[in-house]
Amino acid sequence: MQIRRRVSLNAVRVFATVARTGSLTAAGAELGVTSGAVSHQLRKLEEELGVSFFRRGNNSVSLTDAGERFYQEVAPAVALIERSADALYRRAAEITVQASTSLAVRWLIPSLDRFRALCPEVRVRVETGSASGFPAVPVSDVGIRYFRAGEAAEGWELLGRDLSRPVVSSSLLAKIADGREIAVQDLPALQCAAGNWDWKLWCDASGISLAGLTFAHEFDTDDAALHACVAGLGMMLAPPILTARETQSGALVVPPGYEPVEMGSYRYQRRSESRVVRQFCDWMSTEMQGLG
Repeated sequence: MQIRRRVSLNAVRVFATVARTGSLTAAGAELGVTSGAVSHQLRKLEEELGVSFFRRGNNSVSLTDAGERFYQEVAPAVALIERSADALYRRAAEITVQASTSLAVRWLIPSLDRFRALCPEVRVRVETGSASGFPAVPVSDVGIRYFRAGEAAEGWELLGRDLSRPVVSSSLLAKIADGREIAVQDLPALQCAAGNWDWKLWCDASGISLAGLTFAHEFDTDDAALHACVAGLGMMLAPPILTARETQSGALVVPPGYEPVEMGSYRYQRRSESRVVRQFCDWMSTEMQGLG
């Protein structure tokens, strides 16, 4: 009978930490050991399994194909073990929420004072991403993500629909309009979605030719594009969940004559059935309903 080789679970944990952080130094700091000790554990694991998990540079490491496959398989298990251990020490009234940077900055975080008023004993930790270039591992109590229209969302509960419409700074609209009625084709447009899929969908639903729009600048997040929009650099598509503060203050306005188009939806997933997680999800749903 063939004897199965046992590997060190500590070495696997070290590997997963390096893969997540992308740095021996950062992994050592998180684990409370030196980068030399981290490197030793990695080399021992690679020798035991007969593979190379990382390409090593001067100050960083990157996953090989074998390393990425191994990380995808072991990271959820390592995260589950660490989360289970952490739960023994963590206060019951604590919740971790994972969301995109734009949604967190523009809606979730500004709303948390109302949740605290309802549940003053609950501490909320908001996570907005992971190390660039490495796969993210879901370890939060609540995950919130965006789904395009038609994208499969099995296992995710509806939080709110993305009913996007053009928004523009009131100063830019007044400057270009100059007392006359204008169309969206008269306004410079901002791009913040890959391939302009959102503008294509909105134009198709609104009976407008995408070719008739002039694009001024491009941004990698909705939040960055909205700052540019407020600054008068152009018009963008956005739902009320991201623009409520600016439209209420009058900094952004909706050009008249255009209807919102459903581009997708925001959905959440409970990864814990604790009382505080249920309270938080119920509160989120109520908050979203209040936006209309």
